[in-house]
Amino acid sequence: MAHTRTDESTGRSAAWSRALIAASALLLVAGVASGCAGGDATLDGSAGQGPGEIVVGAGDGAESRILAEIYAGALRSTGAPVTTEEGLGDRTAYLGQLDAGNVTLVPELTGGLLRYYDPESTETEQDDVFEALSRALPQGLSISDYAAAEDRSALAVTSQASGQLNLATLDDLVPMCARSSAALAPDFEAGALPDLSGCTFAQTRTMADDAAAVGALAGSESPDGAVVVAGVTTASPDVADADLVLLADDEHVFTAQNVVPLFRIGTLDEAQLKALNVVAGELTTADLADMIGQVRDGAASADVARVWLDAHL
Repeated sequence: MAHTRTDESTGRSAAWSRALIAASALLLVAGVASGCAGGDATLDGSAGQGPGEIVVGAGDGAESRILAEIYAGALRSTGAPVTTEEGLGDRTAYLGQLDAGNVTLVPELTGGLLRYYDPESTETEQDDVFEALSRALPQGLSISDYAAAEDRSALAVTSQASGQLNLATLDDLVPMCARSSAALAPDFEAGALPDLSGCTFAQTRTMADDAAAVGALAGSESPDGAVVVAGVTTASPDVADADLVLLADDEHVFTAQNVVPLFRIGTLDEAQLKALNVVAGELTTADLADMIGQVRDGAASADVARVWLDAHL
């Protein structure tokens, strides 16, 4: 897990410098958009929510619901009236609600959103993905700064296998791939594996869930250099709760998936944009994984988010 924490620390420091630039640029765009079309115009020109009303939408998953509550709480801290609408379905469904003007903002992941709007894009490094996403967004939509918190794909091994076989990076794994197997979680970016040059696993299996992928690692180390690796995503609580090493992806094989708010231009003021950037500077992958685990265990997403907000805002 050390590699993930190092990436988060670097991302958090960079986030604050990017935040000032992003907020200023967004305010200029927002002012132009609101002056030309009015703050309640939707992407298709139909009427949306009234002036000053902010609705934060969320998809069906625990991650989306938690992030929606965090963004809603940050926006409420500015004195704005904010409500949340959960259970809006998959990405296509909740982006449709954003397009229709029924919601103001939805939480997203940079890489997934980029591939949605530009399926031919090839960027994988986090800043490149962010910049490409900014260019790919439809007219009328914008994003503010991304958080260090991410839910990207990664290959993981047990700490015992890492120590015995000197595995710390994807490059270290390559010579062992032909003798090794991979157990892949459903949300793992399996399509990127061919980009891991020189690595063709002897066997790959798609598992039912993250827990099954992690469970496949039990007793996986072998004296002949063969190993079982798990294809996981970094914000999975099953990964956070296990004694694993996430192999460092120095070549950015897997696409960056940083948490980012997507919103309709002209709907947020300066204070509200600054509140979103506070979230960007504070939210970590470890925080997100812990909160997802709590919600999956039965806690209400609003209650879990409130605890985080009280500690960070």
